[in-house]
This record gives sequence, C-alpha cells and structure tokens, in this order.
Amino acid sequence: WTHLARTLLFSLHGRALMKLHQTRDLGDVVRKYDYTAKLGRDRWAWEFLRRGTEFRNIARRYSSDEQVSRRPGPCPSVTLLKLRRPQPEAEAWGLAFFPGPDLDALAADVFWSAVRYPRDVYVHVVHAAPDYVDEYLLLALQRCQITHLTGCDGREQFILRGAGCAQQVRAGGLSLLCAEPHRMLLTIEGDECLDAKLATLKKARRVYGDHVTGPPRWSRQARELRDALVSLDCKAAGLSYWEMAEVIHGREHVDTIRSRGSRALKDAMRRNLRRGEALRDGGYRDMLLSETRGSLLAS
Repeated sequence: WTHLARTLLFSLHGRALMKLHQTRDLGDVVRKYDYTAKLGRDRWAWEFLRRGTEFRNIARRYSSDEQVSRRPGPCPSVTLLKLRRPQPEAEAWGLAFFPGPDLDALAADVFWSAVRYPRDVYVHVVHAAPDYVDEYLLLALQRCQITHLTGCDGREQFILRGAGCAQQVRAGGLSLLCAEPHRMLLTIEGDECLDAKLATLKKARRVYGDHVTGPPRWSRQARELRDALVSLDCKAAGLSYWEMAEVIHGREHVDTIRSRGSRALKDAMRRNLRRGEALRDGGYRDMLLSETRGSLLAS
C-alpha cells in the first residue's frame, strides 16, 4: 500500500421488530437482510457467531482500541491495524481479535485466525521493477475499502470490501507496508481440483465489481442461510413459528397455507431455527474450513 500511495445493521432483539409486529408489517423485515446476499462463507460464519449470548458477553469486555492500534493508511481507501498483544481468548473462537459484535459482516473488521482458519486466498509479495504497476492492486485501491492487519508475529492479512462483498486475504513475502516497489502474486491454496480453485477465485474477484441496485439475487445456499439467520432473530424477539414464516414469506402466503390446514411451513421454520442454532453454537467453524479441500459446505 505504501509504495503505491507515496449494531447490527438491523437489530431484531428490541423495539424495531416489536413495532413492526404490532403493525402487522412483518413482511418488510426480511429486506433488512439483503446485505447478506453476496456474503462469503467466512462472513456468514461471523453473522451466526455474533448472535451467541456467551460470545457477545465476552466480546463486549474487549475494546477494539485496547486490542489494536488503528491509523489511516497512505491513501483514503486504506486503514492500517496492528495487534497490540496476542489475543488467546479471541483465538479460542477462531478470531485474531474481537470485533464489535453489533457490527454486521460487511462493517466489522472480522479477521479469522491465520493459524486456526487460514483463508484460501493468499498473495506473495515480491520485489518489482521501479516502473512496475500492479493493476489488481490499483483496482483494489480505486474500487475497494481496504483494512490491513499486522499481527503480533508480523503476519499480514487484509480485508477487501466492495460491491456488497468482503474478502479476507493472507499475505506473505515482503511486507505490504514496505516503501520499495513490490507486486503481489496471487495463489489459491488447497489440494483439490482446478475447478474448486477457479470457483474460489471467481468469488474473491466479486469485490471489484460494480455496485448493483435493486433486489438481490439469491443463491439457494445464501437464501437458506438467510432464513436460518432470520429465524434466530425472530426467536430472540419472541415471535412464533407462524410469525417467523410471515417475516420470510409474507403474510398473504402464510395465510393461504394456514387456511389449507397445512403445517409444512411451520415445520420448515423449526428446521430453519435448528440450523441457525447449530451454526451459532459452534457450527460456524465448519464454514471456515477450506473451500478447496472438499468441505461439505462448499457451494
């Protein structure tokens, strides 16, 4: 970076949801989750983890200012973080340090532990000729917000945020903060087939895309994860299974199903809730496993 430059978004735990509940406008709530449509698996893992009561209580005991130093980078799109000391309690949850649990997956500085859950996308930084221009790095500086983290051991990682996506990347070789000319060699790590690596690369490059307005386009997996997340929040707010269904599917659809005497939709809400609870209570770790090593959750 130096060389080239020379809480919840929407909380369902309180009054907001109850006001909607009283006005029978539950169908509008699900649109508050549109930001999750393009999340990667590691960002989904954060959404479930941060809803755990034990995790929230522990994370709130830590001030991010006490854990990390923060300063502006050499250009407006870059923020530089440095761990002040090791964070063994955060590491136990799979994190490098505790982000604020009220921040969603796009806003929070969620760095998963490079030791426990190394990310598949890795860049090796090497010397470059004085006149060399790293086009991908220039594109990142122009289109993305970049948060760079230096660990206590000197390891570097960064998060690229853009186009409704966030991508954590590990870095090695020369420091990205060095003043001499350098370039990045991209690697997708893992030992699986080329197709899996190409799929991971395609997802990583989404951060460079244009911001698209209008309704999100949901993959089947993203919609199922969203519904599990919604069900968790609805349960925390004291809603019934039918009210959960109304949030997700709309009142008209729910009324039609109920008028037929069918319980299928209610049973589906139970399954959504069970899945959400399982992911919140430790299953999120499976979402952090390498996509290029045959994880069952790979999409």
